[in-house]
Order: sequence, then C-alpha cells, then structure tokens
Amino acid sequence: MSWNTLIAICRKGQAKDIMAAAREAGAPGGTVCLAKGTATHTILAALGIGDTKQEVITSVIRKEDASTILQAVKSVRAKGVAMIIDTSRENDMETIDMNSEWILIEVICEDGYSEDIMATARKAGAEGGTVIDAHGTSTEDDVKFFGSPLVPEKEILMIVISKDKADAVLKAINEMPQLKKKGMGIVFSIPVRNFISLGEK
Repeated sequence: MSWNTLIAICRKGQAKDIMAAAREAGAPGGTVCLAKGTATHTILAALGIGDTKQEVITSVIRKEDASTILQAVKSVRAKGVAMIIDTSRENDMETIDMNSEWILIEVICEDGYSEDIMATARKAGAEGGTVIDAHGTSTEDDVKFFGSPLVPEKEILMIVISKDKADAVLKAINEMPQLKKKGMGIVFSIPVRNFISLGEK
C-alpha cells in the first residue's frame, strides 16, 4: 500500500474541525502540535495566518484517498494552508521533485534561533513560516539534574516555498555562521505533492 502525509497549518482551535473533515474523507487519525506563525502582514492578509498561535496537523493517509481528503479539508471554514507529502517508498524522488511546484523546507535548530533563520530565509525569498517548539531526545551523554537527563530545547521551522525559490533559501540558511557549529541543527527539504490555502472560496 502507498502512503502520503497530510500536513495542515491553521489557527489555534481549528484543527479539530479539519481533522473531523479528514476522517470523514478516509484519514485514520492524526497528531496536532501547537506552533506559532512568522508570516508578514502581506502573507497574513493572503492566507489568514501570521504571528499568532497555530496548530499543525500531521496525518498519514492512503495515497488513493489523498485528493479526496485534501478537498474535504479545503471545505472547512479555517484559515491556513494544507499540503500532501508523498511518503511512498517505491517512488523515485527525482520524479517527485520534477513534478512538485512547492517545497517544504524544515529546519531543526537550537531554541532561540528560528527568528534569525526566518529573517535570513526572507532575505533569500521566503515569505513566512511556522515554528514548533520541541526538544531533543536524551542520550547517555546528556547532563543530568537529580537523576533526570536535561534534554536540549529545539525549534522546528517549517517554510513552504515555490520550487524556483527553494535553492536560494536553502543555500542562505546553510551559510549562516551560527549554524556552522556542530549540533546546532539540520536543514532539509521535502517535495510537496499538493498545496492549498484554507478558507479560500
């Protein structure tokens, strides 16, 4: 069986309705994370999201249900964006890249660096992103406090961008001096199969 991943970013409190619509269309369930937006006022006006509290929904769905689920999600009265990521193992990534008009750039970095990274990405052509608070996993080398490991706080920055701008943004982020230190973070990109703005008629 082939699988896709639905990712939807919306205002806080709207994930429940989006997930209900996705389930009715065939999604088995999903995970909701709290996040914050970094969009400029221009993007805020266009997409209805900005420097506000947001929710990020992730749901692994069957590939054959992807279009139906995306249409169901689009019908919900919510503000944000939704996309389908092709996660099928048998797919040739070069073929997916060629057919994708949008790219999802993800940066996992130390806590406190996402604003600088987003500023650099904007200068290279990005318009906005979403930040999820996270933390690393504990290892034997972690410092311990009263016997419990202190795991490093992290941020996950998600930027959806047109394919023609993605390389410049990736290069700009990769060249940031503060990210050259070992363990400061990683950046990677994923081709987006479908991308829609929520709340549009």
